[in-house]
Amino acid sequence: MDAEKLQLAETIDTWVKGIVRQSSSDEQADEQILENMIDYMEPFKQLLDTCTKLEMNLLIQRYDGFYRFANLLERLAQAIQDGVIEVPEDAPMPPGWPTKPQRPRKKRPRKPKPKRHQKKQKQIRQDISFLPTYTELIMGELAQTEEQYASFSAAKHKPHVLDDAIVDRAVKLYEDQLSFIPLHEKQLNWWLSENITNAQRYQVEDLQAKLPLLRQKTEELLALLAELKQGTIDRILEMSDEELGWKFLRGELGDLD
Repeated sequence: MDAEKLQLAETIDTWVKGIVRQSSSDEQADEQILENMIDYMEPFKQLLDTCTKLEMNLLIQRYDGFYRFANLLERLAQAIQDGVIEVPEDAPMPPGWPTKPQRPRKKRPRKPKPKRHQKKQKQIRQDISFLPTYTELIMGELAQTEEQYASFSAAKHKPHVLDDAIVDRAVKLYEDQLSFIPLHEKQLNWWLSENITNAQRYQVEDLQAKLPLLRQKTEELLALLAELKQGTIDRILEMSDEELGWKFLRGELGDLD
């Protein structure tokens, strides 16, 4: 990954972290970011246009502020697309949004179309010069997965402190991570089949040995998230007073303090 991409991501990351430090709550920080993100849409679009999926994943792993910006933008775009947020017809759209969102219309019943066989996306074979970036990516994913497992484990006896949005966001992130592991395996096997130095071969084999652990840790985290979702605040709010009372008396709600 070249220095220009890192600099663009760092610019967004620094700006977001500055807002977070000056805000009294996460909600206030998100509001400030959404109100002023238009100034940073151009560099973000440049990264979307030039980065591979692997590079974007690395930037998200490395920069918490950049991840927050991307996540808020994704949620905003989805809310507009779903009609939750209405945008005037003549409103200018940020760079990277090629069409203006349309207000939701009643869908007319259509005849089912035959399913098309989608072509499987071809994996790009990276040069061995990409090995340091790949090492940073895999080691970063492993460390972050362990850290997130410990963080979510702390809420195991009081899952009501979480809501569906937090859990769903984590599930999506780590399901994507799990789906990338076979691609990592393929890339590492490619490198092992090439004429590389002994030091490079040692590094590739070391990464290869860590992938099963990454898979295991990711699957354990996803299982924990599935368990936590059964007791989020959203589940509690869906309960009737009677059901809530019985669960409380049976001690099924954990620590409500």
